[in-house]
Amino acid sequence: MTEYPRTKIASGGPYEDVVGYSRVVVAGPLAFVAGTTASSDGSPIPETCGEQARQTVEIMRKKLSQAGFSLDEVVRVRMFVVDIKRDWQEVSKVMNEYFADIRPVMTMVQVAGLIDDAMLIEIEMDAVCHSSK
Repeated sequence: MTEYPRTKIASGGPYEDVVGYSRVVVAGPLAFVAGTTASSDGSPIPETCGEQARQTVEIMRKKLSQAGFSLDEVVRVRMFVVDIKRDWQEVSKVMNEYFADIRPVMTMVQVAGLIDDAMLIEIEMDAVCHSSK
């Protein structure tokens, strides 16, 4: 079995040290981005779910880049939304702007709530590096 060194990248978000997790973990050609919200980098939380989705993807894009990956290498996206019936179209439009050509597998599910009532969406991503690392 091949063993890969693990690289851990933090974002400085308020919950990382409290819970004990990394924003991104890289193991060989794989990158796993933890559940991320629009406030994960300390930014103010936008009002709409679509705006939150956009800000969240931008936070994740920066962290993936820091790990040597790009959004082009994303193979899976998981979205957890507080009100799927209200927000799915707005979120889908934003995700399509980023992923229309990439076409990762993608799931959106409704959850009862997130850690802060102002948070309307949390997103996870997995990526596979196209080049040798």
